[in-house]
Amino acid sequence: MRKLLTTAWIWFFGVVSLVVLFIPFFVLWIISWPFDQRHRCNMYYTSLWAMLYLKILPIKRVEVIGKHKLKPCMKAVAISNHQSMADILVLFAVFPYYIWVSKKENFQAPILGWVMYLNGYISLDRNDPKTFPKMYKKISEKLAKNFTIMMFPEGTRSKNCEIGRFKDGAFRAAIENKASIVPIVLDGTGNAIPKEGIAVNKGDRIIVKVLDEVPYDKFPTYNPAELKEYFRDMIAKELAALRSEN
Repeated sequence: MRKLLTTAWIWFFGVVSLVVLFIPFFVLWIISWPFDQRHRCNMYYTSLWAMLYLKILPIKRVEVIGKHKLKPCMKAVAISNHQSMADILVLFAVFPYYIWVSKKENFQAPILGWVMYLNGYISLDRNDPKTFPKMYKKISEKLAKNFTIMMFPEGTRSKNCEIGRFKDGAFRAAIENKASIVPIVLDGTGNAIPKEGIAVNKGDRIIVKVLDEVPYDKFPTYNPAELKEYFRDMIAKELAALRSEN
């Protein structure tokens, strides 16, 4: 019963605060628009917003390693394993200025979708391959302006907290635009909010580790199908190392 009440409170707070906190977000967007074309003010606000939600989760500790490796105005594709809805909150703990690539259904959600649209995030229709060229074009436009693109190569959350198969998209975008790749490893979020259901569980630790940037000219291959396996192995090994340490 206590777990049920905790879960209900967290989701209730999330919904109510989403409405309340959108108002200053929108006012800030209007005020900052003439001098902040990169939406850095709103992106910083969004990170604070996400951190608020992270604080109310029953997690004892959130540890961020290598935060300095994600720099402003960085032409790169950031990639991460994907365990849970909480991944997005944890990735905001890095206080990045990256552009998310997200499924179109998220853009259709009231308030959440508006925030994503105003921050300049990129929509993806996973069920319609004909829309992919438009997505790649938008990614190229953002990379040309030295934004960092954030993608989950698995495409969906893992059911067992292990790393699934990677898709080509992030790696094709990096190769075509000669952009660096920044791998990120997450762990602990899958236990906090599992993929199946809406329960919020207690946890001891969530960790996000930003690995070293891999510049375009240091790629071991320029074949997306091979490059995705290279980075999948890298993230999988780092995840195993983090778990062995704990």
